[in-house]
Amino acid sequence: MEFSSEEEAYKFYEGYANKIGFRTRKGKVQRLSNGTIRKRFFFCSKQGFRLKKQADKITKYKRKETRTGCDAKIQFTVENGKWVVSQFNQEHNHHLENQRHTTRSCTKTSEARLILNENNAEMAKDSGTPKSTELCNTVCSTCVHDKTRDGKHPEEVQNLLNYLRHLQVEDLSLFYAVQLDSNNRLKNLFWRDGRSMVDYDYFGDVLILDTTFRMDKYDMICAPFWGLNHHRQYVMFGCAFLLDESKESFVWLLETFMEAMGRKQPKTIVTDENQVMVEAVKVVLLDAEHQFGAWFIRRNALKHVFAFYSQPAFESIFNACISDCQTEEEFESKWDFLLQKFNLRENAWLNNLYLSRERWANVFHKETFSAGIKWCKDIINVFQNSTSDTMNLSMFVHQYLKVVETQRLEELYEDLRCGETTKVLILSGSAMEKQAANIYTRTIFSIFQGELVKSLSVAIEEIGGDGTNATFKLTEEGQKESIVEFSCLDSNLACSCKKYESEGILCVHALKVLNARNIFHIPAQYILKRWTICAKDSVAEDEHGQKLADQKQQPMIFLLKKSLDVIYKASAFEDCQKIAMYYFDRASKGVEAVLKTKTTDHLKSRKAVSDPGSTEAPGRGFDANKGRMMRMKKRRALRIKEGRALRMMLRMMRS
Repeated sequence: MEFSSEEEAYKFYEGYANKIGFRTRKGKVQRLSNGTIRKRFFFCSKQGFRLKKQADKITKYKRKETRTGCDAKIQFTVENGKWVVSQFNQEHNHHLENQRHTTRSCTKTSEARLILNENNAEMAKDSGTPKSTELCNTVCSTCVHDKTRDGKHPEEVQNLLNYLRHLQVEDLSLFYAVQLDSNNRLKNLFWRDGRSMVDYDYFGDVLILDTTFRMDKYDMICAPFWGLNHHRQYVMFGCAFLLDESKESFVWLLETFMEAMGRKQPKTIVTDENQVMVEAVKVVLLDAEHQFGAWFIRRNALKHVFAFYSQPAFESIFNACISDCQTEEEFESKWDFLLQKFNLRENAWLNNLYLSRERWANVFHKETFSAGIKWCKDIINVFQNSTSDTMNLSMFVHQYLKVVETQRLEELYEDLRCGETTKVLILSGSAMEKQAANIYTRTIFSIFQGELVKSLSVAIEEIGGDGTNATFKLTEEGQKESIVEFSCLDSNLACSCKKYESEGILCVHALKVLNARNIFHIPAQYILKRWTICAKDSVAEDEHGQKLADQKQQPMIFLLKKSLDVIYKASAFEDCQKIAMYYFDRASKGVEAVLKTKTTDHLKSRKAVSDPGSTEAPGRGFDANKGRMMRMKKRRALRIKEGRALRMMLRMMRS
C-alpha cells in the first residue's frame, strides 16, 4: 500500500483506528541528510508511558496515567515520494473502545443467541441461516479464540469482528456472516454493506465472483462479488474470506450471499475455471447461467501453455476460439487446428478445458445476458494491492470500503453529468439518435451511437419473407455476414450475432433493418432499463417486465430501497443531507396526516355499523338494542354456571 503524502497516510491510519476503537498520535521521524523524511511512525495513543520527571513532579492535581505501553503502530517508508507501509503491528495491550459497544444483529438469528457448532446446526437451519453460520454479535464470544489455518492470528480475527460490529452501528443494513468449523474456529466470512444490497437489486443480473486473490499472510482466499452499473462502471456487491476451495465453502458462500441479497438470483454468474465451483453453483443458483470469464481463461493459458501462448499465432487462434466463432462448427474446426498445429492433443489442461467449452466459448452462450462484461483492470489492481503481506484483515476491510466509496462517488458524478450535460448528436435529424440520447446513460448512448453510425455503411438484402415476417442478409466491410429475422406485426428482431441478447444493446444489423422498414424509433421491447438514466427509479423487474417481490411485500421493499438510495446519495454532501432531511420531514408529516384522516374515517364507519340506533326491522317492530341486551344476559348466566361447576370440581379434587 502506498500514499502520496504524510497527511494521506496518517488519515488512513486514523480512519482505521476510529473503526477499530482506539486513538492515534504521531511518533518519531527519521530524516535523510537533506532533511527530507525517510521513515515515520504513527502510534496508538496509549503507546509508551509518561516521562518520569513529569510524573514525579508535585502538582496540585495529578492526572491519571492513561498510557499502557501499547506497542500497536504503523511505519511508513518514503520511496520516490510515495509513503509505503513497511511495518505494522496491530496488537494492543488494552481494551478497545468498541469492545464495550453492543449492536443489534442484521438478521433475526441473533435473537436466538445461537453459538453454532455441530450440536446445534439443526437449530440454525430452522431459523433460516445456512448450516454452521452465525451472524454478527452471536459469534464474537466464540471467535475470540478463533485462529486462521496456521493458528497464529486469533487477535486479528477478534479485531476484524470488532470492526464489523462498529460498522454495523453506523450502517444498520450492514450484513456479515461467519462459518465456524467443528472446533468453533473461524472458517469463512462474508460481508456487504447496506448500499450493496440496493445496488444488487438494480444491477445483480450479472454477478462476477473472483476467487483468484490470495492473502498469503493468512493462507486465505479473498473473494469479491461485483458487477456493472448503468454506466458500465464496476460496482461491488460484497466480499469474503475463505479458508479453502472446497465445495462446502463455496456452497456456504453462495447461500450466504443469496441470504444477504433477499434470495434474488442473478441471470448469469461468471467465475474462474473451477469444477468445484461448478458443483456449488448447481446446488445454490439453480436459475443462473454459469460462465467462465474469458479473462480467467486467458490468464490460465499463460500458466499452463506459456511456451505456446507467447507465440502470436497460438494466441490469435486461441482467442478466436473464445470470442470470434459464429457457429459451433467453426469453433470445432479452429480448436482442432490449434491442437494439430502446435501438437497439443495430449495436453491435459487443454483437454479438460475443451470439456467445459460451453462455459467459456462465446459461440455456446451468445444468447446468455452478460452485460458485455470484460476484464476489469481496476478490480485486479485494487485487490492485488490490497492483499499484500503488510495488510491485515481489518485493514483490508477498511481499504475495501474506501474503494467502494470512491466507486460510488464516481457513479454519482456520472449520474449528475447525465442530467446536466447535453449529449452530442452526430446524425442530423435522426429521431432514433435523439431518443437514445434522452433515455440512455452517456456511456451506453456512446455505444449505441457508434452502432447507429456504422449501420449507414452496412449492405442489406432481403432474402425471404411472407408478408408477416422478413429475412435480411447484412454485410459489413471486413466482417462476416449476419442474418436478421424481422416480424412486421410487432417489430421483433432476431440477429445471428446475438449482440442484444448478450449485451442488451441493439446491434448494427438490427438498426439497419429497422431503418429499411421505416422504423425511426427504438421499439420499446429493446430498451433495457438497466442501461437507462432511470435505471434506479423503481423496483426491479424481470426480463418480462414483471415486478419482482410479493404484492403484499412489494410496497415496503420498494420504499425501503428507495429511501436507502436517497440516504446513501445524500450522505456524500452536507447540502444534499439538508435537502433529504427537509423532504423526509415533509413526507413524515404528510403520511401522518393521511393516517389520521384514514383512522378517523375508519372509526366513524365502525361506530355506524356497531351502533345503528333504534331503527326497527320491517314488519316486526323488533328493538335491536333489546335483543343485544338479552344475548349479553344469556352469556353472563352461562359464565356464572360454568364458574360454579369449576369451583365444585376443585373442591372435590381437594377432598
